[in-house]
This record gives sequence, C-alpha cells and structure tokens, in this order.
Amino acid sequence: MEKLQAYIGYIAIVGVALILGRWYARERDRLMAQGEPWIRSWTTLPGILILVVLVILIGLKFYFG
Repeated sequence: MEKLQAYIGYIAIVGVALILGRWYARERDRLMAQGEPWIRSWTTLPGILILVVLVILIGLKFYFG
C-alpha cells in the first residue's frame, strides 16, 4: 500500500511537470511568433514558476548536501 502511494505521488509530480512544460512551450512559441527575444519567455508565469522550482531544488541540494 505504501508503494502504491509513492507511485501515485511520482505520477502526480511527473504530470504537473508535463503540464508546466507544455504551458511554458506554448507561451514561448506565442512570444517567438510575435518576434520577442527568447529571454522574454522566462518572464512569463510558467517561466517564473520553473525558475522558482529550480532555485528551491538547488537550495535543498546545498542545504541537505
């Protein structure tokens, strides 16, 4: 039962990552079609969320070794 809960958690994380990645890709494609520079895509909401998650993961790595 505990393994099943762990697998459900893993699947949920992968699902959220896929949704966030597709959202970011749509925003990036929309901005590229408008002729905006590629760096502009990181100032959108999905881009900021991705950066925040990366900072948290790097911080946890440094904190817990």
